[in-house]
Amino acid sequence: MDDPSLLDSLRRTSVLRELPHAALERLLERSVVRAFAPGSELAREGEPGAAVFALLEGRVAVQVELGGGARGVIALRGPGELVGEMALLDDQPRSASLSADGAVRALCIPRSAFLEAMASHAPAAQGLLRSLARRLRESDAAQIEALRARAALLEGSNRQLSRENRRLRGALDARFGFEAFAGSSELADDVRAAGRRAAESDLPVLLTGETGTGKQLLARALHAASERRERPFLALDCALFSEPLLESELFGHARGAFSGAHGAKPGLLEAAEGGTLLLDDLGEMPRATQAALLRFLELGEYRRLGDTILRRADVRIVATLPVGVEDALAGDRVRRELLLRLDAFRIALPPLRARPGDVPEIAARLAAEIARSLACEPLAFEPAALEALGRYAFPGNVRELHGEIERLYAQLGGGARVPAAALSPRVRGSDPWSAPGYGEALRRFKVRLLTDALERSGGSRSGAARELGVHPSNLMRMIRELGVRAPRARRRGTR
Repeated sequence: MDDPSLLDSLRRTSVLRELPHAALERLLERSVVRAFAPGSELAREGEPGAAVFALLEGRVAVQVELGGGARGVIALRGPGELVGEMALLDDQPRSASLSADGAVRALCIPRSAFLEAMASHAPAAQGLLRSLARRLRESDAAQIEALRARAALLEGSNRQLSRENRRLRGALDARFGFEAFAGSSELADDVRAAGRRAAESDLPVLLTGETGTGKQLLARALHAASERRERPFLALDCALFSEPLLESELFGHARGAFSGAHGAKPGLLEAAEGGTLLLDDLGEMPRATQAALLRFLELGEYRRLGDTILRRADVRIVATLPVGVEDALAGDRVRRELLLRLDAFRIALPPLRARPGDVPEIAARLAAEIARSLACEPLAFEPAALEALGRYAFPGNVRELHGEIERLYAQLGGGARVPAAALSPRVRGSDPWSAPGYGEALRRFKVRLLTDALERSGGSRSGAARELGVHPSNLMRMIRELGVRAPRARRRGTR
């Protein structure tokens, strides 16, 4: 290659300027001029060193891997400099990548031609060694600085992630954690403290309390705070199914186990593997199913309905009772040995009337939650309204308070101020030192009506629903809202 301008450029290039004229001409003959577009790679880290580049125009960025997929620029080389010579000397893969920082024009010198020129001219070889030593020092310093910058960036990102994690954890605690059991009273503190202690163990938990006191909420909080939090949380309402269907839901069934069982089906114990299973209203579970549940609690094994195969599952059981343990035993609703097995960790949830000072806080939280679901501004309670809410006994507990606030949204709309006059008559007219008002009297009448119908039907909910002229689902809703304890249905053949 005979190009006077290229020859002049090589005479100005570091290291190569030490070569005699004839040696430079031989290099030119064996080399080729290449043009690189902005951002393109001249050489890639980890590839063999096949050539060295004498930069004629533009700049080249020297980049190295800093870890975690991040790359850092440790040097910028411009016209009159060599790049890529280190990989030619030690015959190792390139330790850095070379990319064009803008348009670049360079002379690509083959490895063999470059090494021959250096080996035959001692001054050039000595200059190359001095250049390499200087660049190694510069490269080490640049890499250390780049790593420091990378570490500072990661530290900042970690701080930001920690703050976001704390924020999300707080939001989860407010919705699914123990803080979701709102209230600043000593009773509320005791419930949250007992829940946290229970979450640290893997023992069965028994939650007792009237309907609407937050037993399901506390069960979810137990799961969310336990080591099983990454596994499923499932719930089974024992009052919703007849005996064979309840056993099928819990343990699963084999094909042909009962009419309509056209195929095998796993139960909730299998679905909740590794997690938590909530058995809501345990007193409604048939005694035969209770015996099978006791075997599972003691041995960790069960059989699907109609099957002979023994199966095992790792599931934590949380059970609820709307009455105390003593009442459940006295009413013969739960097998004594099952209660003893579940009673490893018992938490009694107080009714809302036992902590009236918590009502304003709970009302404000419920108002905010309902407002989020409706995408509107929350209600603002006037002092007189909060005072009336605190005086009312709330036989339906937090569930009844939730329904009252939903009614206020429907009546007043989001963002409104709530005067005492807007509350339901039963709430507004309640007085703990006087005889029951109309609302309480009506509630007691409904309780008596349901109780009598269930007694006459022998505990059959469908029979009671037919007698009262209501749909069975509405009957179940009234039973739960009013806290009615239905007698167990009489089975054929019992005496």
